[in-house]
Amino acid sequence: MKHAPTLRIRWGVALVAGLALTGACSPMDRQAASAGGADDARPAAEGHHAAPLWRADPAKGTAAFEGTETKPGSVKVVDDPAGKHGKSFQLHTSGDKIDGPTRVRVETRGHRTADGPLRFSREGDVYYIGWRSMWGPLPTKKGDWVVLWQLKDYGSGAATPPLSLRARGDGAVDLEYADPQLKTTRLWHTPLTLDTWHDFVIGIKVSKDPSRGWVRLWHNGTAQKLPNGKEQYPAATLRADWVTDKWGVYRSDGVKGQATAWLNSPAVGRSYQDVAPTG
Repeated sequence: MKHAPTLRIRWGVALVAGLALTGACSPMDRQAASAGGADDARPAAEGHHAAPLWRADPAKGTAAFEGTETKPGSVKVVDDPAGKHGKSFQLHTSGDKIDGPTRVRVETRGHRTADGPLRFSREGDVYYIGWRSMWGPLPTKKGDWVVLWQLKDYGSGAATPPLSLRARGDGAVDLEYADPQLKTTRLWHTPLTLDTWHDFVIGIKVSKDPSRGWVRLWHNGTAQKLPNGKEQYPAATLRADWVTDKWGVYRSDGVKGQATAWLNSPAVGRSYQDVAPTG
């Protein structure tokens, strides 16, 4: 019995040390999950909430983007024409080609941060891209295409975007995946409704290997089933040296007329909650 206090003290020290060790490991576990480890084994909506890695503040104009492409067109900050979500980006094109080889496009490109451009280039990284889009007018034509968002590739070997949100004149907007051999798969589609806000979150695991990378999609807050019947689809999301986001209107030559895209709440983060549009 005289040894019991000493044993209790030793057990108390061991318990405190164990709790300290568990606490020290937790941030590392979360970091591993965000890089594509434990994150693969649970729904993204259960991920850790944190500040986005990047968010475009309309009060700063287009400074948050790495660049804009207006061929021809303009990117401005305006009040939400639907009166719901405050200041938004308006991307407008007259639709008149500037020359024969150049397709009509008005797009934002990439993400500028205090530490330089945020680009998706490292194998195994996991990112979520969230935003709200509204379109109108938006001429379409069956057999032609209008790209409204791209995960665009840059650098050596750039060929075609791994992911594109497109309208094709069939009454729908769809998410298309292009594999490294440029074979395309329609991952998802929904009716194309104009003058109405659509909320999107796209999750990607960055990889050039289609067996290691993946894509996920939420539309208006609901996770979408993809062609394999699951909410996560295997995909090579990295092409060339890096990929980055582009929002706006980019179209084939068969489509004519003025077009406008509105963009609200674009953000990039490590989990669904970091970037999902709110309000």
